[in-house]
Amino acid sequence: MSQAPHPSTTTIADAPTTAEAETMAKYGIVHSTVNYYQLGDFRYTSLKDAVAQAKRTN
Repeated sequence: MSQAPHPSTTTIADAPTTAEAETMAKYGIVHSTVNYYQLGDFRYTSLKDAVAQAKRTN
């Protein structure tokens, strides 16, 4: 299993280029970002879930 990046090295996704935005508009595609909470090798989309897992393992 590969190591997930350390939270301090996590990068923010780049916004679509102008050409990408035009293609997205043509097809009705939207761009969105997802925030993750990382605990060890696992990622959670909910802080509540990450905290619950941390409590179970400590």
